Amino acid sequence: MTRAGAFPGLDRPGRIAGTAFAGMVIEAVVVWRFGWSPPLAAYSYLALTGAVVSATDLAARRVPNRVVLPAYPITAALLVAACLPTGPWWPLARAGIAAAVLGGFYLALGLAFPAGMGLGDVKWAGVLGAYLGWLGWSAMVDGTLIAFIAAAGALVVARAFGRRRASLPMAPFMTLGAVAAVLATK
Repeated sequence: MTRAGAFPGLDRPGRIAGTAFAGMVIEAVVVWRFGWSPPLAAYSYLALTGAVVSATDLAARRVPNRVVLPAYPITAALLVAACLPTGPWWPLARAGIAAAVLGGFYLALGLAFPAGMGLGDVKWAGVLGAYLGWLGWSAMVDGTLIAFIAAAGALVVARAFGRRRASLPMAPFMTLGAVAAVLATK
């Protein structure tokens, strides 16, 4: 059992059930996309962490370090395991480069616009960069663009309904963009 406060905002049965449901949906998408192939374990872990990070950011405007920080070595190990059966190592190198590039991009945004981008989003970007980079450069670009387009659309809708100072948690949009890019990349 986790101690109280381990996942801010996930303190009610409805929120926990919603997070589990979101995780199952993302997991189904991942299984449909990869089937029983070597990267399935890695992208299943993405489904799990993506659901928890997104739900926590939606509920409490926090990206939990308890999920994101361990995701770095776990993601690396799972992507290494995905490369073992087939042999090409370039996807793994590209994943590392993409993690640094996307994390650096979000860090620059966070430093330029500290009220709009938190360090949790920056840390989450590095994890997503690894998964997207493993698939290819176009997946990284597509996932990032989808995230920002979806966030901009949601912000426009929020402001249209009278929320002048509307701000949005970014992690759910980042996860959405990553999942969409994973689906679109073959």
